[in-house]
Amino acid sequence: MRSPFAPVVLPLAALIAALVRWQMQGSRNLYTAINKRFYIPDPDLGWRVSSRHPIWLGLEICAVIAAIAVGLVVAGWLVRRREATRGRRANGLRAASWIIAGVPLAVPLAAFASGSGPASALDTLPASTIQGIEAGIVGTIDAPAGRYEVIEHAGTSITAHLSAGHETFDARLGGGIRGAWQGDPHDLTAPVVCEASVDAASVDTGIDERSKHAREAYLLAAKYPRITVALDKVLAASQAGANTVAFRAHGALGLIGKTHSIEVTGTLKKPDAAALARLGLSGEILLVQADFAVVIQQTALASDAGDFDGDRIPIHVSLVMRRTSG
Repeated sequence: MRSPFAPVVLPLAALIAALVRWQMQGSRNLYTAINKRFYIPDPDLGWRVSSRHPIWLGLEICAVIAAIAVGLVVAGWLVRRREATRGRRANGLRAASWIIAGVPLAVPLAAFASGSGPASALDTLPASTIQGIEAGIVGTIDAPAGRYEVIEHAGTSITAHLSAGHETFDARLGGGIRGAWQGDPHDLTAPVVCEASVDAASVDTGIDERSKHAREAYLLAAKYPRITVALDKVLAASQAGANTVAFRAHGALGLIGKTHSIEVTGTLKKPDAAALARLGLSGEILLVQADFAVVIQQTALASDAGDFDGDRIPIHVSLVMRRTSG
């Protein structure tokens, strides 16, 4: 083509395609996720992370593509001026402009090629639907008393639901998770001890740079390497289905060098044979799904409270535990 501005057509096409993809995604996300995390319904865990991780474009990559288009307009003006001054075509500069112009096309092409989100999937874990249990401890689970240890599994994680920078996302922690539950599923009035801890450095917000910032600037993982959640007393419980008990309990959260008293609501469940097969598990298994929230101003994050859009951080704990002793 004769015009030195012709290469601009390619990044403009890439920008339009990227914006179409962003609109189709429907999540209005600001940042691009190379491996987007989705939660899909699960009959045993409630929700689990999908194995499908498409590229999820954000507005920031659209801005980069737009900047390349503007840069090529400037380059076209410089090429035209150079050619007018020297009286000959700047073939090398024109070729370089076309090469640069073609690069942004890879962004929407890769995103569309990676596919869409799974059906019925959510960007973040939904809020707990467990209703408050005011008083009384009733309900039993047909499982032997003893010590049940937390095992590493797709259903084992601690997830904080965050809203910051006008974007809502989950910070999921699952690395190095360990802990145990000691009690009698037949009698929740008996003493119960439960504790789980996870590596703070394993935090995953879905965006690599954001995860790194959360790890280093907020969680101070190098100084406070573990986050702990412990339950010390069942306050109330009720039968919520076959071998499932809903509970309300008192506990403590250990976060960034401080300990916070928490009240937790959740369920304790013994999976049946079909569920064990789906989960790829064997032995005496218990599943815990629990939720609580902490007030930001009461934590070590108080000085950074202005970075968050809300005043509380909801936290979800999902544990898969296997009986190891009586």
